[in-house]
Amino acid sequence: GVAGAGLLVAATFAALAWANSPWGASYEQLWHTELAVRFGAAEIAMDLQHWVNDGLMVFFFFLVGMEVRRELSMGELVQRSRLTVPALAAIAGLVLPALIYLAVNAGGAGAAGWGIPMATDTAFLLGALALFGRDCPIQLRVFLLSLSVVDDIGALSAIAVFYSDEIDPIALAVAGLCVLAFIGLSRMQVWRGPAYFAVGVVMWVAMYESGVHATIGGVVLGLLVSAYPPRRAEVERAGSLARAFRQSPEPALAREAKLSVERAVSPNERIGAVLVPWSSYLVVPVFALANAGVRIDGALLERALSSPVTIGVFAGLVAGKLLGVGLAATLAVRLRLGVLPPGVGLGSVWSGAALTGLGFTVSLFVTDLAFDDVALQEEATVGILAATVVSTAVGAVCFRLLRRGGGAAPRPTRLDPPVDPAVDHIRGPVDAPLTLVEYGDMECPFCGRATGVVAELRSRFGDDLRYVFRHLPLPEVHPHAQLAAEAVEAAGAQGAFWEMHDRLFAHQDRLDAPDLLEHAAVLGLDLERFARELGDGTHGQRIRDDVAGAEASGVRGTPTFFVNGIRHQGRAGTDDLAAALLRTDPRGTPAERATSPAPSAEVRRPVPLSPPARLPTVEGLVETPDLTGASPRLDARQLAVLRRAGRRRATRAGEVLVQGGASDWDFVVVLEGTVAVVEDPEPGDGDEPRVVSVSGPGRFLGGLNMLAGQRAVRSVVVAEPGAVVTLGVERLREVLAADRELADVIMRAFLLRRAMLIGHASGLRVVGDPRWPASVALQEVLTEHGLAHRWLDPAEDEAARTMLAEIDALEEARPVVVASDGRVLIDPTADDLLRAAGSHRVG
Repeated sequence: GVAGAGLLVAATFAALAWANSPWGASYEQLWHTELAVRFGAAEIAMDLQHWVNDGLMVFFFFLVGMEVRRELSMGELVQRSRLTVPALAAIAGLVLPALIYLAVNAGGAGAAGWGIPMATDTAFLLGALALFGRDCPIQLRVFLLSLSVVDDIGALSAIAVFYSDEIDPIALAVAGLCVLAFIGLSRMQVWRGPAYFAVGVVMWVAMYESGVHATIGGVVLGLLVSAYPPRRAEVERAGSLARAFRQSPEPALAREAKLSVERAVSPNERIGAVLVPWSSYLVVPVFALANAGVRIDGALLERALSSPVTIGVFAGLVAGKLLGVGLAATLAVRLRLGVLPPGVGLGSVWSGAALTGLGFTVSLFVTDLAFDDVALQEEATVGILAATVVSTAVGAVCFRLLRRGGGAAPRPTRLDPPVDPAVDHIRGPVDAPLTLVEYGDMECPFCGRATGVVAELRSRFGDDLRYVFRHLPLPEVHPHAQLAAEAVEAAGAQGAFWEMHDRLFAHQDRLDAPDLLEHAAVLGLDLERFARELGDGTHGQRIRDDVAGAEASGVRGTPTFFVNGIRHQGRAGTDDLAAALLRTDPRGTPAERATSPAPSAEVRRPVPLSPPARLPTVEGLVETPDLTGASPRLDARQLAVLRRAGRRRATRAGEVLVQGGASDWDFVVVLEGTVAVVEDPEPGDGDEPRVVSVSGPGRFLGGLNMLAGQRAVRSVVVAEPGAVVTLGVERLREVLAADRELADVIMRAFLLRRAMLIGHASGLRVVGDPRWPASVALQEVLTEHGLAHRWLDPAEDEAARTMLAEIDALEEARPVVVASDGRVLIDPTADDLLRAAGSHRVG
């Protein structure tokens, strides 16, 4: 980041100031002081500068290896299709600088330094980009980071192959055994740092003695540190152990909870969290302090101006990197070998290419490997420092010109992809004329506040507005956002997307895995399926698709709104968005619509609240009495409360107000006319749905399942046209919270309906494979006596399989019958079945 790059610059200036001060001799004296480590007759002796370069820098290269592994396993490089252009650009940015250097130094004393201008300093690059490329899309940073990873792989490969001394096979074999030991510790799930550190120390010594540079061992070990998304099972286990520890704070529980937390996060991320600050704020600055201190006097400058080494390094880094990266990316795009990320143009790529000439850290490192001659090291260092200054200046100028319109790709303003009812989550009629799309982050507090704005807009525009929510989690600032987004999608897979959406925004302080399970339980979801889909990352691709859409649409933060397909800019208050909706209404402004001729009665098509359904004829049905109290008639005061809270609309015969099985619905209060409640047929009832009841004015329709955010069980269809009031679940909850009398009436009715539904749905459950001969015989008995029942196939239901295994019925291919009171019947007779079924018969 910027802070690490700033500290690196400060260390560089400190080294130069120290080396060129009156105390410059002390600089040389300090870094050339010998430090020896002896163990019996064995000894490793180096000066302090080489202890920094060969020892301390191992941590830096270890983190480079881990970064490569992380990007390949769970980062940008997971999607290999995005890698083509940055990979080709990185390869050209490695090869062309080396060729330029060799063209200047071929056959000379400095020919061995061709690897110096190859590498890019990722920390410097990203720091400079943060300063000069602030207005560029975030996708440019992702592009350059991908390029840097490939660049690191190439540069490190060159160091390993071409800058190693004579190889000692025995020592190299020992290093190989250390690699196997490292892998073994990981496979055995040893989580103790000292064990890995001990293996690392032995491997460093072996690599030092082998002739291959010791830092390559750090890279290899870094590549072996596994990286994976947080393991949901361990997250949940850690939450359970933490709660157990809170109740009983024992040392054993504390240790187990700590280990469970550690296992939930990949070793790559855990180690990185510990070592990255040490590398950025200590290792790399100390390296710069030890290597950048060149005494720059007239003699060195005069020598450097004509030195092939200085010229080769400077030209390779400044020109070679710029041309290699820029030309390769341009050709790859022109030849359609790959595409740039959405919102990134070639102008941005060329500006970023100028910054790839910042090869500082690795270039200084290769300088020390390539040259034993101090004079050549000084000349190369001057070239590196000069290239760092010039590349930074060129990049800054390019980005400045880019901001002034010198070739930056315009930031997209149109929604891409457009709303697709088959894919997107939509609130409101799918064919509403007005569309509001929000890209949001479940943990973003501004998105949480925006829910009120959206609710007001939906209330204001009614059925003229459809609202779409798309995900844009920002895990760098909101660590729970990704998992929360997947939780909403997992709930959506069970028909409760909007219920979970609303609940998480209402509880943004409770987004840990255990909290998400509690939310799912409150909504009545299938917890086993919900937890499994979160743990498996089932819906991760859906989130990535939304993020890709956000990139293509020019979204930079959350919340971002699109009004009728165009990105909204400026304030996002209720009035601002309402004005934008009216201004871009495809039907024209309100004034234009008022003066336009009204459509004829023949072509006018009312928009139903939900899609058409296969329903019986309901016209002419009379209202059924409420004998159970499950559908009480509300009094005038209660109706007035609901009329003020809800939305009034006229109805037409046959209109579907609530679709059975739908996840998006409203509660209904009948004001005029009648509505019929319809349910799907049960076995033996025929193929047609049947009318359960007919409700007239003053009746309230809805169920406890709907209040819990579950799918509607039955359909509600207009029998006699009139008028109704509709309320969403959150609005009804607000009303019930404010009016205790009304809440008591409605909640008691809900409970009575649930009791009736339980009584109606209860019956026999048959556990077994329907294809077993015994199952076929049992099916004949059930059908003969008209007994309502439901099959649970052990091939599809884990609980059914477990139950049969416990009573040894699975091996015998023998079904069992579970009565409504929980009794298990094995080999039941017809009389047993009739007694168990009670009144639940089809015929």
